[in-house]
Amino acid sequence: MKTEEIDLRFERWDEVSLEIEQLVLAREFSQTKNHVLYYLDELKVVILHVNEVEVEDQYSVSLFDSLTYIPLNVSERLAFIENRSHHRHGFVQLNELYKEMKKKYAIAKLKANQKG
Repeated sequence: MKTEEIDLRFERWDEVSLEIEQLVLAREFSQTKNHVLYYLDELKVVILHVNEVEVEDQYSVSLFDSLTYIPLNVSERLAFIENRSHHRHGFVQLNELYKEMKKKYAIAKLKANQKG
């Protein structure tokens, strides 16, 4: 598992999420969309790394449902965020996915340490 890379992505989200929230509140739709879509891609990379799946340029959203360490209804929620990336609800859902994925990551690390 690429723990340093995963940790770095979580740290970046923690740093920028408040800025994105301010863009949402200011109704800066274009900037909000750009940030949300960028950090959505970052979250997808985190999910793949936590599940020790090689990151590729293209992959099916349904792949995420077959993984072990994922938030509930992950593929539907990812699609929701992509479709509403410029709205507050898209940002809120992305923020929740990051929180849930941090918990899944902690579980994955514990299990990896028990095996190793």
